[in-house]
Amino acid sequence: MEDSEIPKKIFWWTLFVLFWVVSATIIGYAFGYRFNFKRGVFVYGGSVSMKTTPLDSDIYINNVLYSSKKLNRLNNSYHIDGIQPGDYSLEVKSPGYATWSKKISIHSGISTEFWNVVLTKNEYIKTSYDTKGALRFFVSPRKNLTAVALQNENDFAINVVNAQDKTVENIFKSSDYVFTDNAKENIEWTPQAHRIIIPVIKKDTQKKNYLIADIPADQVLNLQDIAHTDDLSHVRWDPKTKNALFYMSGGNLYRVDLDSPTEIRQVAKNIASYELASSGLYYFQLPEGIVYKTNTDGTDDPSQITLSPPSHMDDPNYQIIVYDKNRIVFLNPSHDLYVYNQGESNDYFQQLSSNALGSQFSDDGKKLLYWNEHEINVYFARKWDVQPMRNENDILPITRYSDVMSNIQWSRDYEHVIFSTSKQVKFIETDQRDHRNLMDLFKLNSDNNQITNNNSDGLIYFIDTNSDGASMLNTIEFPEKTTLLENLGFGATAPTDTNAGKQK
Repeated sequence: MEDSEIPKKIFWWTLFVLFWVVSATIIGYAFGYRFNFKRGVFVYGGSVSMKTTPLDSDIYINNVLYSSKKLNRLNNSYHIDGIQPGDYSLEVKSPGYATWSKKISIHSGISTEFWNVVLTKNEYIKTSYDTKGALRFFVSPRKNLTAVALQNENDFAINVVNAQDKTVENIFKSSDYVFTDNAKENIEWTPQAHRIIIPVIKKDTQKKNYLIADIPADQVLNLQDIAHTDDLSHVRWDPKTKNALFYMSGGNLYRVDLDSPTEIRQVAKNIASYELASSGLYYFQLPEGIVYKTNTDGTDDPSQITLSPPSHMDDPNYQIIVYDKNRIVFLNPSHDLYVYNQGESNDYFQQLSSNALGSQFSDDGKKLLYWNEHEINVYFARKWDVQPMRNENDILPITRYSDVMSNIQWSRDYEHVIFSTSKQVKFIETDQRDHRNLMDLFKLNSDNNQITNNNSDGLIYFIDTNSDGASMLNTIEFPEKTTLLENLGFGATAPTDTNAGKQK
């Protein structure tokens, strides 16, 4: 009898041990533990979190497809957990799109994050607008409105395009003027998008002038008649007072309210340039090269912002680009680029480049994109806490080309850069882990055309020639809207670092 009990006990103890082993394995698996057969132990796994555009993408890790059930519909991101620590190949694919890929390292208990994975379509649908003879264009602060400068034979014209309803309205036409030949001068929209400033050259005198046109077409004012001088430059709208504008003449800065055009106020004397920001008006004072700040109506006493000038003052005509009083960029015609940055851990006033052609702050002011014809770089004005993490005052080289690059600008997420080289428009990520994914967006029919990425309506605007050789304004949607809020017109919802906001 006792002998017959032994097999039963062995059987039940075996079941008991198996139960606890299986239970422990299931519980451990649920909590992210995986058995490593090489080491013969359970290892706490890592994970991958990512957000992709397009939203419904296929995620491959070491060529293994992971289910779309891994997509969290609450924040539209993928989370794949329980991955054993080690090195892997990660790919994101979607039909009709270029493939995104990286070599990644998974670490125990850590999520490796990719919050801005964007795939480009193999082909984009192009929308063309009736703007034959388009020279340059300027997008308004309101959605969908764009002013286009046209030249057809002897006639110079300005048309306003509404990209939403695809209408085109002429607001100005003349045979006496041509558009400015200064590539740095823009058509300037009022914040309310009800008027524009048009920089022009009078044909018979070759004198520069500025015309002020109503939207929709009503009247056109001549700034020379208001300012009583033909020495005009740097004309900008006051961002806070409707119908007030600033201009420079003789190295001095003036402000005039078009509702009271006889009242002209001198705001500053002997300056190289000025900038309008949400916090006030900033100007670069000569000859000492110091930046001062006042309010936009010029009634406050100016306050000194910088304590010293850029070290290279042999060419003192610095343009300043202001994010706020703590972050200012200086660029002169000799291509010397400086950044003044009162950071969170230190203060910096340093030269970033001696051959820069332009710069652009990210919307939150934490990153500065700057470039020349062959190189693109990013300077970090603040610490970046989203993977891949970067430190304050870091400089990150993005790409280098032997061909000339142009139209360099941030994309909507400020983690990618759009640029063109020859006839190809390209899209590159700033994420330096493994390699940078570089993708083609679309091809142009002609070289050196203007391209502008408009974050507010999710369109890329560009000028290109059609099959008849006519220069026209065109748009493509990029990146496509992926969330309900974006489709309803509430903008992007991609995860970014804290305080993601306005673009300068």
